[in-house]
Amino acid sequence: MASKELGVKFSNEIYATKKDVANYMKTPMIDNIWNTVLEYRENFVIRLKLKHITASEYSVCLTPTINERINGVERKLMNIYFRYLKLSLNKSDIFYKKSAYEEILKGFASSYNLNIEDYEIQKILALDSSNLKPELLIVYNYYLALESISKLAYEDISNKTFENFNNVMLGLESSEYRKNEVQNDFAKVLVNRIYVGLPPATISKSMDNLVEFLNDTQVGMFAKAICTMYFIYYVRPYDAYCEDLAVYAAKAILAHEGLEEVASSLHLELLLNDKDEFKKYFIESQKTQDLTYLIDFAIKKMEKIIEEANLHLNNSQGKAITNELYANEVKSNDLVPNLDELEETHDQMNNSPKIVEEKANVSFTTKIAIENIPTGLDEKEAMNLEKRLLEMEPNLSRGQAYFYARHCTLNMNYTISQYKKEVGCAYETARSSMDNLVRLGYYKKELLKNKFVYIPIKRR
Repeated sequence: MASKELGVKFSNEIYATKKDVANYMKTPMIDNIWNTVLEYRENFVIRLKLKHITASEYSVCLTPTINERINGVERKLMNIYFRYLKLSLNKSDIFYKKSAYEEILKGFASSYNLNIEDYEIQKILALDSSNLKPELLIVYNYYLALESISKLAYEDISNKTFENFNNVMLGLESSEYRKNEVQNDFAKVLVNRIYVGLPPATISKSMDNLVEFLNDTQVGMFAKAICTMYFIYYVRPYDAYCEDLAVYAAKAILAHEGLEEVASSLHLELLLNDKDEFKKYFIESQKTQDLTYLIDFAIKKMEKIIEEANLHLNNSQGKAITNELYANEVKSNDLVPNLDELEETHDQMNNSPKIVEEKANVSFTTKIAIENIPTGLDEKEAMNLEKRLLEMEPNLSRGQAYFYARHCTLNMNYTISQYKKEVGCAYETARSSMDNLVRLGYYKKELLKNKFVYIPIKRR
C-alpha cells in the first residue's frame, strides 16, 4: 500500500496513534509512514486558541470522516432537542426529565460509592433535601447544578459559570482556585510530563484562555464541548469535583450552542464512566496536543448516550399518549347523554312510516378482508413487560427490552430498520441488538428475499 494511501487510512478509517500504526505495520520503524500520516492530516488541522502550559496551541484535525461523524452526532442531538420540544407542547417533557435525571443521579451516586434508594432520588427531584442522609447532599447539589444549566442557553459562559458550579457543590457563597499541587503519578515525571492538574500559579491564566476559546467559532458545539471537558480535566482549577465540573461544562456549552435545557439531561457522565479508557485518550491528546483523539473517543461513546436519550423520549411519548387517552375517556364520560331520552327518540324514529319503509328496502353488511388482525400490547402493558424483562434478563439492553416489549406479536415479522427508527440508534447497533435478541431466544431470524426478518418465538 502506498504511503499516501496509508496516510488516508490511518486518519479516516481510524484515527490512529503512532503506536497503532506500528502495531498494524508490525514494525517499530515507521517514521516515514508516520510523517506521511501527519502530512495528510495537516490539510485538515485547525489550530485552537487553547494553549498547553508550554504555550503551544492545541489543535483538532477535521478529516472528512471525523467531520462527518461529528456532524452525525450533532444532527442526532438536535433531533433529540426537537423531539423534546414536541413533548413540551403538552407538558409531557416532565416524564422525560424525570426518567433522564433518575438515570444520571443513580450513576453519579454510584461514582462516589453511595447507596441511594428510589424514594431518595424522588425527594431530590422534588428539591426536597429534608431528612436526606448527609452523604447524599452531594447528589442533591449536583442536581441543583444541572438544573441551572438551562439558564446558560441565554448567558455567556465565563469563569463565573465554573465558580458557581463549585459553590453549589460545596455550599459556598464564593470560592477560589486551587492553592496546592495535585498529587498523582503523573506529577512525579519531570520530562515530557503529563498534567492532570496544572501548577496553581498557572490556573487563572489557563482558565482565562479557556473562556477565550469558548468565544472561538472555528469548531462546532460538540467539538467545543469535548475540548472544554478535556481542558478542565487537564487544569483541575478547584480542590474537588473537577471531573464533575468537566462534564457540567460540556453540558453548559451544548446548552449555550443550541440544545438549551435538553443538554443537562444528556448522560454525558458516561464519558468518564471508565476512567482508565478516558485517560488513555486524554494522555494521547496531551502528548500530541491533538484533541482529535479525545473527540474520536467521545463520538464512539455518544452512540450509547444518544440511544439512552431516545429511549427516555420514547417512554415519555408513550406515557403522554396514555395520559391523553385517559383524559379523553374522562371527558367523553362527562358527555354521556341521557339514555332514557335516547331510547324515547329511538322508539319515535322506529315508528315513523318513512323509516319503516326504508328499513324494509335497505340491507347491507360491511366486512374487511382480514377477520382477525394480530394486535400487540397496549403501551401500559408494554412498559410493564419492558420493566420485567430488564429485571429478568441482565443480558438485555434498555433498547432491546423497549423494542421487544412493543414488537412481540406471534406470526409478525420485524426488521432491523424498525429497530433503528424506533430506538433512534445507528444501523449497526440495531443489527447487533436484534441478533442478541435472537441469541437469547426472543426471535428467530429468517431470510426473506433480500433481507432478514425477525419473528417472535413463543415463550413461557
